[in-house]
Amino acid sequence: MSPINLTALRNPAFRLLAAAQLGFVLGEQILVVAVTVSLLDAGGDAATVGVVLAAKGIASLSLLLVGGVWSDRLPRRRILIIMLGVDAAAAIVPVLFLAGRPPAWSLAAVLFAVGAAESFIRPAFNAMLASTLTEEQRVSGRAVVNICTRVGVIAGPVLGTLLASGLDLLPFVLAAVVFAAGAATFRRVREPAWTPAARRSVLGEAWAGFAEAGRRPWLTALLLFSPVSLMFVIAPSQVLLPLLSRDTFGSYTAYGTALACYGAGGLISSVTMMAWQPRRPGVVAVCSMSLYALVPLALLYAPSVGVLFCCYLVAGFGVETYALTWDVAMYREVPDHLIGRITSLAWLSTFGLMPFGQALTGPLTTLLGTDAVLLGAAGLVLVIPPCLLFVRGMAHLRR
Repeated sequence: MSPINLTALRNPAFRLLAAAQLGFVLGEQILVVAVTVSLLDAGGDAATVGVVLAAKGIASLSLLLVGGVWSDRLPRRRILIIMLGVDAAAAIVPVLFLAGRPPAWSLAAVLFAVGAAESFIRPAFNAMLASTLTEEQRVSGRAVVNICTRVGVIAGPVLGTLLASGLDLLPFVLAAVVFAAGAATFRRVREPAWTPAARRSVLGEAWAGFAEAGRRPWLTALLLFSPVSLMFVIAPSQVLLPLLSRDTFGSYTAYGTALACYGAGGLISSVTMMAWQPRRPGVVAVCSMSLYALVPLALLYAPSVGVLFCCYLVAGFGVETYALTWDVAMYREVPDHLIGRITSLAWLSTFGLMPFGQALTGPLTTLLGTDAVLLGAAGLVLVIPPCLLFVRGMAHLRR
């Protein structure tokens, strides 16, 4: 294994991008946990939580391709500043309900606005990151960004659950402040020069992204697999974790800590991948994704909360390895003037069906039972990823 590669940190613009990413993820995690706890404390059940959380994904699903097209048209720095301002404004809305708990519809509206902003933030950030990093900085840069993301994923749920347990509205205020700080950080970034492609219709430009992905069988296969895994594997685990935490372990502490362990696993993966460049990255990626089967199995059979946390740690390592390997391959293979659209397409595939999975979890558990839903999730993620290795180019993630 080689020494840890930190060349990206020599790039001043990249350091600002990484800091802004940390702020965005931290604010988003605090906000989602605050919304979830607020709903459950107000008497909501799995169906209510699933539907409200789905509002964020529905907004992203509806606008993501548009966000990708415009991130290849407009200055990406401008998009990031405006949309993080939208996030800050949305996060402060629940504070207006000072007389009582925010109603479920207002929390759904907040997450819808954040999801809409995210559909522009994700492709614009990834496109700006790709143009900021040199070839030798891409692996270390993507890994450092993922480390920042995981730090936010670790700290956000812990802060959200701790603050929500005492002061109901304080997490929303903190999320708004963090989003505003992220926007201020992006103002300091000098965007590298780039040449947009000639404009066509939005549908025409979106189709160019589909066509570019279609030239790479491995990328097409991953774009098809990811929504299935998120809808039927990760979404049920997300919705059921806070309920099982409350009912099995007696508080929301296990909920926040399990998410923090998941983020810690991702953090370990990012550091590992900075020193390890596998010869067959696709093999490593799909096998790592299968480790997520530990999460639904732990939710069913973990004999103690410590075992649950360990399973989330290992699963976080696996999913982050899968995502990081895919991201680096995408930056390497996709032309710069199309990276915004391809990124939005990948994000659409990765999280496009998540809201439907979240919304369906309640009815599915009522119809089939919690055990059947979680066992089905474990089976899917154990069987499908290894089969992807039969796709041409998958082993090396190259055309």
